[in-house]
Amino acid sequence: MMRRIIVSTIGNVTLQSDENGLVTLQCDRCKSKFKMDCEYLNDTSDTEICCPICGIANSIDTFWPEEAVEAASKVAMMEVEELFANAFKGLNSKHIKIKQKSVNTVDRNIIFKNKDYDMEEVIVYCCEKKIALMPNDISAGYYCPYCGRIVK
Repeated sequence: MMRRIIVSTIGNVTLQSDENGLVTLQCDRCKSKFKMDCEYLNDTSDTEICCPICGIANSIDTFWPEEAVEAASKVAMMEVEELFANAFKGLNSKHIKIKQKSVNTVDRNIIFKNKDYDMEEVIVYCCEKKIALMPNDISAGYYCPYCGRIVK
């Protein structure tokens, strides 16, 4: 069963979880990718999570993968172009002439399928939840993304 988490209200950008219910996230500071429980993220969208690699806590919306941010930006730009086109539609007089280009339409319902980054799943026992990390990050040590404690 695939679960989804909505990460943006610009259009409808959605991240899809993997078969184990984990969603790929990316720290905006250290750029490391990791996976967390989809249901937890859906239930606690207004709290902070901790990057398991650099240990810095921030709101969930700062952990969107780069490709989701880029897609949301494209959708936002298309919506702005559409707003401008609609605002100036029919605004012609003998002194002002406005020529408009056609506005490109973009699919506003974007779903990012979960990519397999060869991550290994581990259980953080302090919170009794699963996460997935790159093998090098596991051996180097990491923080619990749920509570911020040093795990290893």
